[in-house]
Amino acid sequence: MPGYEVLQYHHTYLRRRTDRPTLRSPDGDIGVVDGNLLGYLRAEPALALVAYSPLLGGGYVREDKPLDAALDHPGTARRLAAVREVAKEMGASVNQVVLAWLIGGDIPMIPLVGASSVAQLEESLAAVDLELTAEQRAGLDAAY
Repeated sequence: MPGYEVLQYHHTYLRRRTDRPTLRSPDGDIGVVDGNLLGYLRAEPALALVAYSPLLGGGYVREDKPLDAALDHPGTARRLAAVREVAKEMGASVNQVVLAWLIGGDIPMIPLVGASSVAQLEESLAAVDLELTAEQRAGLDAAY
């Protein structure tokens, strides 16, 4: 029988803590990408990851929307600073850099984005043409 070709999990540039209990599971956050899943995807290149909610419902750009409590750890501030710096140097939006980071990595990823306006959709689509340099990607990956 044919195996799976696509896995769908919550994934974005910011890393979530998966060890805290949630409403759905007292054993920790489920349905989000962690290091184990990323390692598995690297070992199985025929699998692609559909990353849902990669823009955190506006969390990267909306100051009136606080980030989820699972993102409340020291690594978040460092990763936000790194992605903002790359966006500034590229003349792109933070959302575009997040999507370009997901699309252009060594694991096949398909970001599943939502948009509430044509402008948001156009912004997200423009990320397809945004290519991060090896140095930019390494800097983003190294920020913890």
